[in-house]
Amino acid sequence: MIRFLTALLLALAFAGPANAHKLKVFATVEERAVKGYAFFIGGGRAAQAPWIAKDAAGARLAEGATDGEGRFAFPAPQPPADATVTVDTREGHVASVTLPASRFGGAVVAGAPPLASESPGPAVDGAEARLAGLVEAAVQRQVAPLMERIEELDSRLRYADILSGVFLILGLAGIGLWARGRRT
Repeated sequence: MIRFLTALLLALAFAGPANAHKLKVFATVEERAVKGYAFFIGGGRAAQAPWIAKDAAGARLAEGATDGEGRFAFPAPQPPADATVTVDTREGHVASVTLPASRFGGAVVAGAPPLASESPGPAVDGAEARLAGLVEAAVQRQVAPLMERIEELDSRLRYADILSGVFLILGLAGIGLWARGRRT
């Protein structure tokens, strides 16, 4: 029995993580478009995988297939609305990401009238709207790499997670052996 438990623990210790091939989707707003990519946690991108973007009501905004590097892009919804991008590799891997409507604030269409509540004068309204769009785009360009890095860090399996699993198994085995010893 001890040999069996030892062999089982060794096999589990060297087994690969279950999330090694989990699909994730990263998306951000750049200029007037939603851009992103699909990737597997263990590494690699989901190339040539079909994707679809829908709004909160389920209406189709855009669709297509990722390129050779797993990237996709489509115009930002106008007027701004929540957008959910779903990538399906057709191999049992499906992942989605939702961008709230607030993320599309800087993605204004050229020539679109500014909101009347933004400022009192008509000449200032257009200038402020353009400036707000430029600032939003600049901030988005700076923040996008940070958001991408956070997504990668959240997705990876940490050494502490592996150790926690191993010690949980060892603890359960110890409890089982203790209970078995009390019966005899």
